[in-house]
Amino acid sequence: MSKRYYWLKLKEDFFEQRVIKKLRKIAGGDTYTIIYLKLQLLAMKNDGKLVFENVEDDFASEMALELDEDVENVKVTLMYLEKNNLIETISNEEYFLPEVLAVTGSETASAIRVREHREKKKALQCNNNVITKKQDVIKVKQECSVEKEKEKEITTNINNNIISDQEEKVVINSNGALQQEIKMLLGVRKIKPYDIIKLNKPIERIKFVVEFCNKNNKADGYLFKALKDDWELKEVQQEEKTCHYTKPKEAYKELV
Repeated sequence: MSKRYYWLKLKEDFFEQRVIKKLRKIAGGDTYTIIYLKLQLLAMKNDGKLVFENVEDDFASEMALELDEDVENVKVTLMYLEKNNLIETISNEEYFLPEVLAVTGSETASAIRVREHREKKKALQCNNNVITKKQDVIKVKQECSVEKEKEKEITTNINNNIISDQEEKVVINSNGALQQEIKMLLGVRKIKPYDIIKLNKPIERIKFVVEFCNKNNKADGYLFKALKDDWELKEVQQEEKTCHYTKPKEAYKELV
């Protein structure tokens, strides 16, 4: 299997978000912001999840070990993220960063090689443009013509995919009653009803997950993953959510 590379796509307005501005204004806030970004890097290969493997006594200490950061700084960061719904508890061993899925990019090693080969080929064609001989100029034009034909084929494939996607939406919209019911369940959430329909889950399961997420103040990303991966949802008591890391005394006061 070809090796896959991952990267984190930092949003242009990342530092303009109020929740990040507030975090940075706390004493040591720049350190906490870096810890948050490092947590995202750690979670992006695992669908946004962080796993507590009980190597250390608690989750915060284990993350501090993994990130090479101070334990107290990690505790402050985790509490701030939890307070602002930037980290969610799945179980005592799993935690979910809802923002990670939207900012993760990936590419296989083979795809990288193909892309680099195409870039080198185009660069070579550009260099050939300086050749003054007529036959070489004609050859370059022919190669460019072939490249254009390939681009036309790619454009045609993309258009066909768009048409297929539109046809799929028509099929989904034909089930108007189900779509309307799901739309009413989602309320003000930004998830599109047809995205839920495509998961092919029973309406009773959809109702249960939506009601659970509404009751427990879960984000859209959590709701979608819970439906897609059939998470076993249980009520998490406040004592359980905080048992893995204790509140630092002074730094936490600035979060309140």
